[in-house]
Amino acid sequence: MNKINEKIIEVEVTKKDLEEMKADGTSEKDLPELGVKRYRPARHIIKDKNKITLLIDSDVLEHFETRSQEKNAAPCQTQINDELRRIMERDKEKLAA
Repeated sequence: MNKINEKIIEVEVTKKDLEEMKADGTSEKDLPELGVKRYRPARHIIKDKNKITLLIDSDVLEHFETRSQEKNAAPCQTQINDELRRIMERDKEKLAA
């Protein structure tokens, strides 16, 4: 049930949208379903995070998606961020030495 004064965002996905996404290289499994989707805006702001579009090799993404399915595993995106952070921290240590 929607709260009073809560804004709902509607997004329509058309056949034309899907064709454009395919032409841009989006894989079949990543395509959204046709129709109107309703979303509620985030209720909080995540600080110190940036939303970007990033192309990742399919096998790398599949690896992290598989790992995220394990019991008590962190979500895929969190695992990827953690691995990138490890690399960043390792590089910082090398520069400091």
